[in-house]
Amino acid sequence: MSDPFDLPERELPEPVRRAALRRVMTEIAHEPPRRKSGLVPLLIAASVVVLMAGATIVTTTVLGNNDHKINTAGPSATTTTSAGGRENGFDLFHAQRDWGTSEEMGRCAEADNRGNSTWVPLLRVERNNLVALLYRVGNDMVFCQLTPKTVTAKSAPYPAPPTGSVPAKILFITAEGTYAGVTAPGIDNLVIMPSNSVVGEPSAIGNGVFILPNSYKRTDTMTLRGFTVPDYGVPKADLPQPLPVSQQSGDPRGDRSSAAGQRLGDCLSGSNPPVADADWYAPGASIVVDSKDWIQVGVQGGSLVWCTSDPNAPAAYVPLAPTTHSIQWTSATKLGGANIATQLAGIASNPDAATVTVQAPGMEARTAAIDHGTFIVTGTGPPVGGSNVIVKDSNGTVLDQFTI
Repeated sequence: MSDPFDLPERELPEPVRRAALRRVMTEIAHEPPRRKSGLVPLLIAASVVVLMAGATIVTTTVLGNNDHKINTAGPSATTTTSAGGRENGFDLFHAQRDWGTSEEMGRCAEADNRGNSTWVPLLRVERNNLVALLYRVGNDMVFCQLTPKTVTAKSAPYPAPPTGSVPAKILFITAEGTYAGVTAPGIDNLVIMPSNSVVGEPSAIGNGVFILPNSYKRTDTMTLRGFTVPDYGVPKADLPQPLPVSQQSGDPRGDRSSAAGQRLGDCLSGSNPPVADADWYAPGASIVVDSKDWIQVGVQGGSLVWCTSDPNAPAAYVPLAPTTHSIQWTSATKLGGANIATQLAGIASNPDAATVTVQAPGMEARTAAIDHGTFIVTGTGPPVGGSNVIVKDSNGTVLDQFTI
């Protein structure tokens, strides 16, 4: 008898992870504190790791590593680090303590005009196409956010940790919804709740600092939940304004001259949670019923971006798994938005590909034309195991055929 739990791994779309995480965090919020460290039961904590880290459970404690990798902007500067706070946190966003690559640090140092300085990495996180880092440089704390097209860097005098019932202090906020700052002693779990959110999202914590990357946009009222202290409403005067971009690419922005480009551009720029590099995109396939019911996809780098007419469905940044086939794809049934049934969406990696057909067992075959290198296959029900996918060129010649 086969193992019913021996299932293939699938990366959950970001909107699904966000929605599921919010449900998990709602239950956590209703749990009374039971202990000082690791307030969340291990099973729920594992669920959070799965939801926020691309459906992959990390079996080692990344934030608790003792390999203090130090990158410096100078040829001979050296330093050491020591733990400045508790290191449990939620272990999210591929968080790494005491780590930063030389390429990332170089972009940050150039944007912050630090020159020949010693950079001590404190915490690094990544989400979607965005990396956020905190460094100590001399007596300053330096925040740096990197996307493929922009660098946002800002330094401030290294602050003392908050005291009393204040669980953390937000020092840096970006237009992409990234929050960073310092935590109070004893805080190893921190949730940031904007005024329009009941639950909010948990932050990665390490070395006495926290980062929540690419979350919801800044609001005038925000609440910090540290679990070991009462919820703390951050005074409006203590909330920094979003930082301006320090450097940005000169690459051409997305073309809004077409209806598809206008739809995608408006959707990406207005999305909450924000989409990083929202101005850089290439519009692709669309399904338009009318002005109030449509789906529009596009490409950012090698990833798919998904937008719909549903005002309650934010734009989705959808990384696609690498493959040797003629297309890269994702299930479109859970991406949300619009009253249009969809099965599969993706990007054609073969420039000769013209159509994609999905034939699920016992179901009618569905075919979609490839438009500007992207496609959306309509139809009810997800592509079940055993579905046959056929990719053809414009002459009807089969380029690729495989089972998903």
